[in-house]
Amino acid sequence: MFKKIKKTNKSLEIKIISRIVILLVVLFVIIDIIFALSFRQESISEAKIRSKTIAKVVKDSLTSLMVMGVIQNRKIFIQRLKKASKQVDIRNISIIRGNLVDKQFGPGFKSEKPTTVDEKYVLATGKKIEKLDETFNSVKYRVIIPYKATSTGAVDCLMCHKVKSGAVLGDISLTMNLTSVRVATFRTIMQTSIIFFIFLVILVLAFFRFLNPYISLFQKIELGLENLKDGEMDGALIDEKGLPEDEAGKVARTLNETSKSLKEILSDINSKVSTLIGYTVLKTDNYLKDTIKIINELVRIYNFKRVIEKDRTKKDIIRRIESIIRDYMSFENYAIYEVGDNNKMSLLTVGSKINLGKDDMWCGMSSLEDADVCRAKRTGGDVDSVNFPCICPNFKFNIPEENEGGTGKTCDEKYNHYCIPIYIGGKVGMILQLIFDNDVADFVHWMIPYVKGYLAEASPVIESRKLMDLLKEQSIVDQLTGLYNRRYLDESSENIVAGIKRRGTNLGILMLDVDHFKEVNDKYGHDNGDVVLRNVSKQIKKGIRSSDIAVRFGGEEFLALLIDIKEGEGIVIAEKIRKAVESSPLEIPGGVVIKKTISIGVCEYPADSDKFWQAVKYSDVALYEAKENGRNKVVRFTKEMWKEEEY
Repeated sequence: MFKKIKKTNKSLEIKIISRIVILLVVLFVIIDIIFALSFRQESISEAKIRSKTIAKVVKDSLTSLMVMGVIQNRKIFIQRLKKASKQVDIRNISIIRGNLVDKQFGPGFKSEKPTTVDEKYVLATGKKIEKLDETFNSVKYRVIIPYKATSTGAVDCLMCHKVKSGAVLGDISLTMNLTSVRVATFRTIMQTSIIFFIFLVILVLAFFRFLNPYISLFQKIELGLENLKDGEMDGALIDEKGLPEDEAGKVARTLNETSKSLKEILSDINSKVSTLIGYTVLKTDNYLKDTIKIINELVRIYNFKRVIEKDRTKKDIIRRIESIIRDYMSFENYAIYEVGDNNKMSLLTVGSKINLGKDDMWCGMSSLEDADVCRAKRTGGDVDSVNFPCICPNFKFNIPEENEGGTGKTCDEKYNHYCIPIYIGGKVGMILQLIFDNDVADFVHWMIPYVKGYLAEASPVIESRKLMDLLKEQSIVDQLTGLYNRRYLDESSENIVAGIKRRGTNLGILMLDVDHFKEVNDKYGHDNGDVVLRNVSKQIKKGIRSSDIAVRFGGEEFLALLIDIKEGEGIVIAEKIRKAVESSPLEIPGGVVIKKTISIGVCEYPADSDKFWQAVKYSDVALYEAKENGRNKVVRFTKEMWKEEEY
């Protein structure tokens, strides 16, 4: 990392210095260009002033010669003028005589004749011509200035010249060499450039020395911010040794304080959320991602809890848990068992990618009869076969094999299993069993805390639903006999009848009553009367199928609903129950044997009536007929038994 920072520092220094140098060079070039253009413009302006001055001096001199009457000596003046002009960089000077002057005073000297088109143009138009001739080697400024007759000023031209005011009398042509000005300008620029580049080198060296600590600090801050963005709080800290004492150093210290504070906040969030959900997610060096992950897990568990709290039944909640295990955590092989109050286990759900056989279980059948056979239920702790193969002998795929020595047996597992007890109401109420191969064992152990987190949220909700189911069961079950009560019949009759109609079958209705039951209570007491009722209810349940419904209708009167029977089969089942009660005498305390009988009235829906409660009434009528004809009988309802016109 140090080499990377050092390399980046040099690169950053070069970038900064090069940009500063480029900026200064561009600025210097612009200044030089402005200087050169200004110097050029100033030189041209100076040349124009000089040309005007020379033209005026020549004009005044010629006028003086004319006034003094010695104009014929002007050639000497012109020669001296040309000689003197060479000393001030005037390469050519000519005085041109106009046609009006020639007409009045006769032709002048040959040198006074116009030789160029420009000179003739000025004489003809009276307009001044200026030209700047610039080549690589020289700069020349040429100007042709006309002399016009005027009647104002110190000398009245019209006194000597017979012309109109404003007429062109002649002109003066000057060619000035400005090359020396260009050379001087170039020399000045070169001198300033040398001085500038010397200054620039010194400035660059000074910049390198001055900017190096700041650039290094900037790079450390940049790296720290990148680490902070990636959640690496420790990597975001900057070494405060040697930091500048100005604002830059203050920024670095502030970044360190921010990183430390953010790390503490994120760690505190992780700790509190872990406490809240009951487990800690797998941590990395990225505090931001870890925090996002654990918060997402908290939200997911919160949503899971919120959903299962609205589920109506325990079965729905088990389905949610199964969905989490299968769909979210990707377990294909699993099972959920329930521990009953009778210490027997039942299989609630199972997932399997293989054929488990007839029992469709990952464990042996012995645990269904005795829950303590299950190690997870008996110990109340997790059971992990990865570290301890064959830890639970009840697991279905434990395969005993002979040792190499040929004595004793060892245990090899085709599949690993991890069993988690689920506490409900302070005791083990369910078992979650996960089955997996060796190659995913590490993943399973990593996922176990997550699984337990969901189970911990589901446990109190399951307990609540079990309590609600118990209360509901108590409200529809007769506590003495264990049969359904009249309330259950009221609530379920419509569903029962709808099923019979949908399937097009028959419903047998048996109304049963204990013969001379009042004598038992009067002679042996109500406790023994309860024993008789329990025995009768026991025989009724034995005599019907698990799909049939037995109801304590009231007192010593019972009702049995036979689902989907064949027509006429109800009386056969009723006779079977009657005989069973008759042949099961009871011995009560004191060595007394009580032998009781029952009378049964039989009716079938819809054969006897297409109204359920009317059919129940008809079975009661048949029961009354059995009582009237000597009791201990089974009587099938017939229409002749119903004396009323309407039900």
